[in-house]
Amino acid sequence: MKVYICGSLNYDLVTFTDRIPDAGETFKANKFETHAGGKGLNQTIAVSRLLRAGQGVKVSMIGHVGDDSFAGELVGILSRNEVDTRLVTALKGVNTGVATIIVEQKTGQNRILISEGANGHTNFNDDQLEAIFPAASQSEGPYYVIFQNEIPGTIPIMRWLKQNRPESIIVYNPSPFKDVERDDWSLVDLLMVNEIEALQVLESGFGATVAADYKSKIDVDFLAGYKEVATNLQSRLISGNPSSLVVITLGEKGCVFTSKESNEAQFVEARRVEKVVDTTGAGDTFLGGVISQLCTNHSLRDSIAFATKASSISIQRSGAAESIPVYSEV
Repeated sequence: MKVYICGSLNYDLVTFTDRIPDAGETFKANKFETHAGGKGLNQTIAVSRLLRAGQGVKVSMIGHVGDDSFAGELVGILSRNEVDTRLVTALKGVNTGVATIIVEQKTGQNRILISEGANGHTNFNDDQLEAIFPAASQSEGPYYVIFQNEIPGTIPIMRWLKQNRPESIIVYNPSPFKDVERDDWSLVDLLMVNEIEALQVLESGFGATVAADYKSKIDVDFLAGYKEVATNLQSRLISGNPSSLVVITLGEKGCVFTSKESNEAQFVEARRVEKVVDTTGAGDTFLGGVISQLCTNHSLRDSIAFATKASSISIQRSGAAESIPVYSEV
Protein backbone atom coordinates (compact mmCIF):
# COMPACT_ATOMS: atom_id res chain seq x y z
CA MET A 1 0.00 0.00 0.00
CA LYS A 2 1.11 3.55 -0.79
CA VAL A 3 -0.08 6.79 0.78
CA TYR A 4 0.74 10.12 -0.86
CA ILE A 5 0.11 13.42 0.91
CA CYS A 6 0.13 16.42 -1.42
CA GLY A 7 0.16 19.64 0.53
CA SER A 8 1.90 22.38 2.46
CA LEU A 9 5.12 22.45 4.46
CA ASN A 10 5.37 25.36 6.90
CA TYR A 11 7.70 26.49 9.61
CA ASP A 12 5.55 27.43 12.61
CA LEU A 13 6.30 30.45 14.80
CA VAL A 14 4.19 30.00 17.94
CA THR A 15 3.47 32.56 20.66
CA PHE A 16 1.68 31.59 23.87
CA THR A 17 -0.36 34.23 25.66
CA ASP A 18 -3.11 34.65 28.27
CA ARG A 19 -5.26 36.57 25.82
CA ILE A 20 -5.23 38.08 22.32
CA PRO A 21 -4.19 41.77 22.33
CA ASP A 22 -6.66 44.34 21.04
CA ALA A 23 -5.94 46.41 17.93
CA GLY A 24 -3.04 48.77 18.62
CA GLU A 25 -2.25 47.12 21.96
CA THR A 26 1.13 45.67 22.98
CA PHE A 27 0.73 42.75 25.37
CA LYS A 28 3.35 40.60 27.11
CA ALA A 29 3.36 37.00 25.89
CA ASN A 30 4.34 34.05 28.05
CA LYS A 31 6.67 32.14 25.73
CA PHE A 32 7.71 31.57 22.10
CA GLU A 33 8.45 28.31 20.26
CA THR A 34 9.23 27.13 16.72
CA HIS A 35 7.88 23.92 15.21
CA ALA A 36 7.58 22.06 11.94
CA GLY A 37 4.08 22.44 10.49
CA GLY A 38 1.80 22.91 7.51
CA LYS A 39 -1.26 20.72 7.12
CA GLY A 40 0.44 18.61 4.47
CA LEU A 41 3.51 17.93 6.59
CA ASN A 42 1.45 17.35 9.74
CA GLN A 43 -0.81 14.82 8.04
CA THR A 44 2.16 13.07 6.45
CA ILE A 45 3.92 12.63 9.77
CA ALA A 46 0.65 11.58 11.42
CA VAL A 47 0.07 8.80 8.89
CA SER A 48 3.66 7.58 9.22
CA ARG A 49 3.86 7.70 13.03
CA LEU A 50 0.47 6.08 13.52
CA LEU A 51 1.22 3.05 11.36
CA ARG A 52 2.19 -0.09 13.21
CA ALA A 53 5.76 -1.09 12.35
CA GLY A 54 6.28 -3.69 9.68
CA GLN A 55 3.01 -3.24 7.79
CA GLY A 56 4.70 -2.42 4.49
CA VAL A 57 3.03 0.96 3.86
CA LYS A 58 5.09 3.55 1.97
CA VAL A 59 4.30 7.17 2.92
CA SER A 60 5.39 9.93 0.50
CA MET A 61 5.15 13.71 0.79
CA ILE A 62 4.55 15.86 -2.31
CA GLY A 63 5.26 19.58 -1.99
CA HIS A 64 7.73 22.45 -2.10
CA VAL A 65 10.12 24.23 0.25
CA GLY A 66 12.34 27.28 -0.30
CA ASP A 67 16.09 27.69 -0.18
CA ASP A 68 16.28 29.00 3.40
CA SER A 69 17.27 27.33 6.67
CA PHE A 70 13.67 26.33 7.40
CA ALA A 71 13.64 24.01 4.37
CA GLY A 72 16.32 21.66 5.65
CA GLU A 73 14.63 21.37 9.04
CA LEU A 74 11.29 20.44 7.49
CA VAL A 75 12.73 17.85 5.11
CA GLY A 76 14.80 16.49 7.97
CA ILE A 77 11.83 15.89 10.25
CA LEU A 78 10.03 14.08 7.43
CA SER A 79 13.03 11.81 6.85
CA ARG A 80 13.37 11.08 10.57
CA ASN A 81 9.74 9.97 10.55
CA GLU A 82 10.39 7.47 7.73
CA VAL A 83 8.69 9.54 5.03
CA ASP A 84 9.87 9.37 1.41
CA THR A 85 10.87 12.99 0.58
CA ARG A 86 11.95 12.52 -3.05
CA LEU A 87 8.84 14.39 -4.21
CA VAL A 88 9.56 17.43 -1.99
CA THR A 89 11.23 20.03 -4.23
CA ALA A 90 13.44 22.89 -2.99
CA LEU A 91 12.95 26.11 -5.02
CA LYS A 92 15.66 28.71 -5.53
CA GLY A 93 14.91 32.29 -4.56
CA VAL A 94 11.71 31.39 -2.72
CA ASN A 95 10.90 31.40 0.99
CA THR A 96 9.62 28.31 2.76
CA GLY A 97 6.04 28.66 3.94
CA VAL A 98 5.59 30.16 7.41
CA ALA A 99 2.69 30.02 9.87
CA THR A 100 2.38 32.55 12.70
CA ILE A 101 0.33 30.98 15.50
CA ILE A 102 -1.07 32.57 18.65
CA VAL A 103 -2.20 30.16 21.36
CA GLU A 104 -4.40 31.26 24.27
CA GLN A 105 -3.07 29.17 27.15
CA LYS A 106 -6.24 29.24 29.26
CA THR A 107 -8.30 27.51 26.59
CA GLY A 108 -5.72 25.98 24.25
CA GLN A 109 -7.46 27.64 21.29
CA ASN A 110 -5.30 28.96 18.45
CA ARG A 111 -5.32 31.62 15.75
CA ILE A 112 -3.16 31.11 12.66
CA LEU A 113 -1.78 33.36 9.89
CA ILE A 114 -0.26 31.64 6.84
CA SER A 115 2.42 33.02 4.47
CA GLU A 116 2.41 30.42 1.70
CA GLY A 117 5.90 30.95 0.24
CA ALA A 118 7.03 27.86 -1.71
CA ASN A 119 3.66 26.19 -1.10
CA GLY A 120 2.23 28.53 -3.72
CA HIS A 121 4.18 26.61 -6.36
CA THR A 122 2.59 23.21 -5.64
CA ASN A 123 0.76 22.83 -8.92
CA PHE A 124 1.74 20.42 -11.70
CA ASN A 125 1.24 19.89 -15.42
CA ASP A 126 0.20 16.55 -16.91
CA ASP A 127 3.76 15.39 -17.61
CA GLN A 128 4.80 16.12 -14.03
CA LEU A 129 1.79 14.24 -12.67
CA GLU A 130 2.61 11.24 -14.87
CA ALA A 131 6.03 11.14 -13.21
CA ILE A 132 4.71 11.65 -9.67
CA PHE A 133 1.98 9.01 -9.98
CA PRO A 134 3.34 6.23 -12.25
CA ALA A 135 0.75 3.99 -13.86
CA ALA A 136 0.14 1.00 -11.62
CA SER A 137 0.94 -2.53 -12.73
CA GLN A 138 -1.76 -5.19 -12.59
CA SER A 139 -0.30 -6.57 -9.37
CA GLU A 140 -0.61 -3.25 -7.53
CA GLY A 141 -3.78 -2.30 -5.70
CA PRO A 142 -5.35 1.07 -4.83
CA TYR A 143 -3.47 3.81 -3.01
CA TYR A 144 -4.48 6.88 -0.99
CA VAL A 145 -3.80 10.48 -2.03
CA ILE A 146 -4.54 13.09 0.66
CA PHE A 147 -5.22 16.78 -0.06
CA GLN A 148 -5.94 19.96 1.90
CA ASN A 149 -6.38 23.59 0.80
CA GLU A 150 -3.00 25.18 1.56
CA ILE A 151 -1.69 24.68 -2.00
CA PRO A 152 -3.11 26.01 -5.31
CA GLY A 153 -3.09 22.70 -7.21
CA THR A 154 -5.51 20.67 -5.10
CA ILE A 155 -8.55 20.50 -7.40
CA PRO A 156 -6.63 20.24 -10.72
CA ILE A 157 -4.57 17.33 -9.35
CA MET A 158 -7.71 15.61 -8.07
CA ARG A 159 -9.33 15.97 -11.51
CA TRP A 160 -6.26 14.47 -13.19
CA LEU A 161 -6.14 11.56 -10.77
CA LYS A 162 -9.81 10.72 -11.20
CA GLN A 163 -9.41 10.70 -14.99
CA ASN A 164 -5.99 9.05 -15.28
CA ARG A 165 -5.50 7.04 -12.07
CA PRO A 166 -8.90 5.54 -11.16
CA GLU A 167 -7.17 3.23 -8.67
CA SER A 168 -6.35 6.24 -6.46
CA ILE A 169 -8.49 6.87 -3.36
CA ILE A 170 -8.84 10.64 -2.95
CA VAL A 171 -9.03 11.96 0.62
CA TYR A 172 -9.99 15.64 0.88
CA ASN A 173 -9.73 17.81 3.98
CA PRO A 174 -10.90 21.20 2.59
CA SER A 175 -9.12 23.35 5.15
CA PRO A 176 -8.81 26.31 5.09
CA PHE A 177 -12.13 26.25 3.25
CA LYS A 178 -12.27 27.43 -0.37
CA ASP A 179 -15.38 27.22 -2.53
CA VAL A 180 -15.18 24.78 -5.43
CA GLU A 181 -17.45 23.90 -8.32
CA ARG A 182 -20.37 21.62 -7.46
CA ASP A 183 -19.16 18.81 -9.77
CA ASP A 184 -15.72 18.74 -8.16
CA TRP A 185 -17.10 17.38 -4.90
CA SER A 186 -17.83 14.12 -6.72
CA LEU A 187 -14.05 13.64 -7.15
CA VAL A 188 -13.78 12.89 -3.43
CA ASP A 189 -13.76 9.36 -2.02
CA LEU A 190 -13.33 10.34 1.63
CA LEU A 191 -14.37 13.80 2.79
CA MET A 192 -13.07 14.80 6.23
CA VAL A 193 -14.26 18.12 7.70
CA ASN A 194 -14.85 19.77 11.04
CA GLU A 195 -18.26 21.08 12.11
CA ILE A 196 -17.76 24.54 10.58
CA GLU A 197 -16.37 23.22 7.31
CA ALA A 198 -19.26 20.76 7.01
CA LEU A 199 -21.72 23.65 6.78
CA GLN A 200 -19.42 25.48 4.36
CA VAL A 201 -19.37 22.41 2.11
CA LEU A 202 -23.18 22.24 2.30
CA GLU A 203 -23.45 25.86 1.21
CA SER A 204 -20.94 25.29 -1.59
CA GLY A 205 -22.85 22.28 -2.88
CA PHE A 206 -26.48 23.21 -2.24
CA GLY A 207 -26.63 26.96 -1.52
CA ALA A 208 -27.01 29.21 1.51
CA THR A 209 -30.68 28.37 2.10
CA VAL A 210 -30.01 24.63 2.52
CA ALA A 211 -27.05 25.32 4.80
CA ALA A 212 -29.18 27.65 6.93
CA ASP A 213 -31.89 24.98 7.22
CA TYR A 214 -29.38 22.48 8.53
CA LYS A 215 -27.94 25.08 10.92
CA SER A 216 -31.43 25.42 12.39
CA LYS A 217 -31.68 21.63 12.81
CA ILE A 218 -28.28 21.59 14.52
CA ASP A 219 -29.42 24.33 16.93
CA VAL A 220 -32.35 22.12 17.94
CA ASP A 221 -30.45 18.79 18.16
CA PHE A 222 -26.70 19.10 17.64
CA LEU A 223 -25.85 15.45 17.13
CA ALA A 224 -28.90 14.49 15.05
CA GLY A 225 -28.38 17.58 12.90
CA TYR A 226 -24.79 16.71 12.07
CA LYS A 227 -25.69 13.08 11.41
CA GLU A 228 -28.14 14.33 8.81
CA VAL A 229 -25.49 16.67 7.36
CA ALA A 230 -23.05 13.75 7.00
CA THR A 231 -25.67 11.58 5.31
CA ASN A 232 -26.64 14.37 2.91
CA LEU A 233 -23.03 15.11 1.95
CA GLN A 234 -22.31 11.43 1.34
CA SER A 235 -25.45 10.57 -0.62
CA ARG A 236 -26.03 13.75 -2.60
CA LEU A 237 -22.70 15.55 -3.02
CA ILE A 238 -19.66 13.24 -3.10
CA SER A 239 -21.64 10.40 -4.64
CA GLY A 240 -19.37 9.85 -7.64
CA ASN A 241 -18.06 6.77 -5.85
CA PRO A 242 -20.78 4.53 -4.33
CA SER A 243 -18.42 3.62 -1.47
CA SER A 244 -17.59 7.26 -0.63
CA LEU A 245 -17.18 8.18 3.03
CA VAL A 246 -17.82 11.33 5.08
CA VAL A 247 -16.34 12.09 8.51
CA ILE A 248 -17.31 15.23 10.47
CA THR A 249 -15.28 16.00 13.58
CA LEU A 250 -17.17 17.81 16.36
CA GLY A 251 -14.37 18.88 18.69
CA GLU A 252 -14.87 17.85 22.30
CA LYS A 253 -18.15 16.16 21.43
CA GLY A 254 -16.64 13.54 19.12
CA CYS A 255 -17.44 12.87 15.46
CA VAL A 256 -20.11 11.51 13.13
CA PHE A 257 -19.50 9.49 9.99
CA THR A 258 -21.18 7.62 7.18
CA SER A 259 -19.77 4.54 5.53
CA LYS A 260 -20.63 1.72 3.18
CA GLU A 261 -20.84 -0.48 6.28
CA SER A 262 -23.93 1.30 7.63
CA ASN A 263 -27.21 2.67 6.30
CA GLU A 264 -27.14 5.69 8.58
CA ALA A 265 -24.63 8.06 10.14
CA GLN A 266 -22.87 6.83 13.27
CA PHE A 267 -21.30 8.60 16.25
CA VAL A 268 -18.01 8.13 18.10
CA GLU A 269 -17.61 9.97 21.39
CA ALA A 270 -14.53 12.08 22.12
CA ARG A 271 -12.06 11.03 24.81
CA ARG A 272 -11.85 13.40 27.77
CA VAL A 273 -8.49 14.79 28.87
CA GLU A 274 -7.57 16.63 32.05
CA LYS A 275 -5.88 19.60 30.41
CA VAL A 276 -5.85 20.89 26.83
CA VAL A 277 -2.42 22.37 26.08
CA ASP A 278 -2.59 23.17 22.35
CA THR A 279 -5.13 22.12 19.72
CA THR A 280 -2.80 22.96 16.80
CA GLY A 281 -2.51 19.87 14.61
CA ALA A 282 -5.24 17.89 16.38
CA GLY A 283 -7.32 17.61 13.21
CA ASP A 284 -4.27 16.55 11.20
CA THR A 285 -3.46 13.91 13.80
CA PHE A 286 -7.04 12.64 13.58
CA LEU A 287 -6.88 12.39 9.79
CA GLY A 288 -3.54 10.61 9.93
CA GLY A 289 -4.94 8.18 12.47
CA VAL A 290 -7.92 7.35 10.28
CA ILE A 291 -5.88 6.81 7.11
CA SER A 292 -3.12 4.84 8.85
CA GLN A 293 -5.75 2.31 9.93
CA LEU A 294 -7.88 2.28 6.78
CA CYS A 295 -4.86 1.54 4.61
CA THR A 296 -4.12 -1.50 6.77
CA ASN A 297 -7.64 -2.93 6.34
CA HIS A 298 -9.37 -1.74 9.51
CA SER A 299 -13.03 -0.71 9.42
CA LEU A 300 -13.92 2.97 9.34
CA ARG A 301 -15.41 2.82 12.85
CA ASP A 302 -12.29 1.17 14.31
CA SER A 303 -10.09 3.63 12.42
CA ILE A 304 -12.03 6.58 13.87
CA ALA A 305 -11.85 5.15 17.38
CA PHE A 306 -8.08 4.84 17.00
CA ALA A 307 -7.79 8.37 15.58
CA THR A 308 -9.87 9.76 18.44
CA LYS A 309 -7.37 8.35 20.94
CA ALA A 310 -4.44 9.70 18.93
CA SER A 311 -5.84 13.25 18.74
CA SER A 312 -6.66 13.21 22.47
CA ILE A 313 -2.95 12.62 23.12
CA SER A 314 -1.86 15.37 20.71
CA ILE A 315 -3.89 18.14 22.36
CA GLN A 316 -2.11 17.52 25.66
CA ARG A 317 1.18 18.55 24.02
CA SER A 318 2.62 21.68 22.48
CA GLY A 319 3.25 22.06 18.75
CA ALA A 320 1.80 20.53 15.61
CA ALA A 321 3.99 17.79 14.11
CA GLU A 322 5.86 17.31 17.41
CA SER A 323 2.63 16.62 19.31
CA ILE A 324 1.63 13.64 17.14
CA PRO A 325 1.93 10.33 19.04
CA VAL A 326 3.31 7.08 17.65
CA TYR A 327 1.30 3.89 17.23
CA SER A 328 2.47 2.26 20.46
CA GLU A 329 1.34 5.26 22.54
CA VAL A 330 -2.18 5.05 21.18
